[in-house]
Amino acid sequence: MIVKPKIIVTVNVLYYRLDYKGILQSFIWQTHDEIPELYRVHKFLNFWKTNIEAPISEVHITHEENPNWRNVIYYANQ
Repeated sequence: MIVKPKIIVTVNVLYYRLDYKGILQSFIWQTHDEIPELYRVHKFLNFWKTNIEAPISEVHITHEENPNWRNVIYYANQ
């Protein structure tokens, strides 16, 4: 069994406020996660989608192995 090391992953969620639909808010979250699976990030985004009443506009992810922000389009468009 190969154990993958966990590295710090930063997630930037841009979401709409329910009371002001024209305003985007930003929520930044960091965790240790496995690359490239990102199990904890997926769990967090699924929790947000089902439990938080704030529609997500965009999700950007960065981590130590790829310090450039990546837009997670597949989640934001669901």
